[in-house]
Amino acid sequence: MEAQKKYGIRGFPAILFVSPDGGVIKNHSGYMPPDGFLPVMEDVLKKETEFQVKLKKFKEMPDDVEANRDIAILFLQRQQLEKALPISEKMPDDAELNREFANYYLGKDQIKEALLISEKMPDDVELNRSLAFYYLGKKQMEKALLISEKMPDDVKLNNQIAISYLKQGKIEEADPFSNKVFSKDPKNKSGLLSSLHLQFGLAYAVKVQAQAGSDNSDLAEMAVKHFNIIIDKYAKSNNFDPAQYYLGITYSLNKQYDKSIEVFEKLINHTDNDPIKKAAEAQLAQVRNLVAEAETDN
Repeated sequence: MEAQKKYGIRGFPAILFVSPDGGVIKNHSGYMPPDGFLPVMEDVLKKETEFQVKLKKFKEMPDDVEANRDIAILFLQRQQLEKALPISEKMPDDAELNREFANYYLGKDQIKEALLISEKMPDDVELNRSLAFYYLGKKQMEKALLISEKMPDDVKLNNQIAISYLKQGKIEEADPFSNKVFSKDPKNKSGLLSSLHLQFGLAYAVKVQAQAGSDNSDLAEMAVKHFNIIIDKYAKSNNFDPAQYYLGITYSLNKQYDKSIEVFEKLINHTDNDPIKKAAEAQLAQVRNLVAEAETDN
């Protein structure tokens, strides 16, 4: 457990590439076949070479601000806090370095240390956003909302708050924050809109499922609307295939079996995503069984 915490291991099996002085060059979680090992090794060698170049520059130019900042950040990334701290003491007002330290502490769940840094730079947008994201991850919505009051027009933070509400099924609470995202980023420069529409669609679809047996056509219509926005506007996004999959499920939940079958057949024919394809095939079989049962009952 101590090694897991020290090196930031999040899953097993884990492969660690560690330098002789204890620096983590790369941390890879999960099984890796032999054929996939070569590019990982090449990446490790590249990272270590780049580190040694920056370390050499730091030693040659010990008073250079950029060299100090770069090597301190690399020490943090390599889980060598003890080597980064003396450098930060030489440049206590460096915003970029302070931000990196705060993010390091947040990643270690050391919120008190991160907050001490934020007190020195209370108006730093990136740090405030990181703190708010941390609180959202801990399901401490009230603290995240307090930060959002200081930066009410921040697209990324409003988006994340909206998604947090949607995952809880709180659509009305999500609306004010999502409206800011849609209004501030109509051209999707942030690249966040397809994911936000997907979460809206899922939130409505879950309500349709929860209210099975009652008239939920309005909820189904809203789910369909958001899934179709992704299909029509964001065909190149990673949410394109999932949107079609969940659209098919929504039609099925609303007993619109013909539309459900049409969506699933189209998805199966074009997707290159094997898990999505297999899931769609299973759903298609279920919908056809529902159709057959309905015809039998009649």
